[in-house]
Amino acid sequence: MNGHDRYGRRQLFSFCAVVLLTPALRLFPSGAVRLAGRAAWLSPPAALPLLLLYFLFLCRLLSQRGEGEGLAELLARAAGARGRTAVLLLSALWLLFYAAFLLRSGADRFITTVYPHSSPPVFVVSMGLLGAWAALGSGRSLVRVGRLVLPLLGGILALVLFTALLGVKKELLLPVSGRDLAPLLSGALPVLDVFAAVLVLGAFLARGVPKTPGSPRAGGRWLLGACLGLSLQAAAVLGSFGAELSAVLTRPFFYLVRNLVFFHSLERVEALVVSFWVFPDFLMVAALLLSARRCLALVRPAAGGRAAGVLCGLGVIVCGCLLAPDAQSLSLLSERLIPALNMSFAFLLLPGLYLSGRLRKRL
Repeated sequence: MNGHDRYGRRQLFSFCAVVLLTPALRLFPSGAVRLAGRAAWLSPPAALPLLLLYFLFLCRLLSQRGEGEGLAELLARAAGARGRTAVLLLSALWLLFYAAFLLRSGADRFITTVYPHSSPPVFVVSMGLLGAWAALGSGRSLVRVGRLVLPLLGGILALVLFTALLGVKKELLLPVSGRDLAPLLSGALPVLDVFAAVLVLGAFLARGVPKTPGSPRAGGRWLLGACLGLSLQAAAVLGSFGAELSAVLTRPFFYLVRNLVFFHSLERVEALVVSFWVFPDFLMVAALLLSARRCLALVRPAAGGRAAGVLCGLGVIVCGCLLAPDAQSLSLLSERLIPALNMSFAFLLLPGLYLSGRLRKRL
């Protein structure tokens, strides 16, 4: 890695804040509401201790990297000579499959909220080509774009939440009693799923961050702020629609935007808000493709070249077009299969490889 592909921790955290919007607005708060009911808006604080522990684990894992290394290199080293090829190929396949799913999910968001008479391939192909083209560049370019668009997306989100929270019905949120404690802990699972994807992706991109001693406090503050944002989002949705309706809405945040009136006159701005969510989807798809290329390059150096990157991009586009031909299969993917694979990769495979690597003195 040369000096032109470097960036700082703060830039990486900004990038992660942007791409967090992709899984967060897809899974939350509907997934948490089904488990925790009206207390779902407290699910992010309930998940925060586990998120901090997992972040500390990733910090410990990344502390074993060398200069210019990220999660892909650590996985290869932890797996050893015999297992590295299988682990890297498995990781690359997961990253590519997740990218294909995000293309299909993003297309569905446009169709259900703005363009009901369109077909998914239109959006899958256009976004896939953009993501594949961006993935042929450096991680620094993606991270810098994330840093640039964060104020814009953060401002839009803050405006929407502020306007929505002014009209919430408190009786739909309170009171929360001791009987809600067990469901609340269950509601933390979708929050863990949302953050796991972003934290792991950040670990792959950490190869661009100089290996210098640093405190995990910045990451803790980032997690605290992100959990607060998710809580406010859930409170706005639940306080507007109630738990029963929020649990069945596929895109509750965008339905919330559709019902808002800004500055007493500006209505139906959901098309504008949805269009801005192109940025998180684009950045996450490109980062997943870039990380998959890095895994493949460690298996065979030629697989990390531009030609292989183009093939990976085309494969992801084709897979995205073929995935989930109807709403029911897309819902099954979004709510069952993808979370199960994501949680297994983040909370089973990575800790298992870390322990194996430490016991065999590979890390």
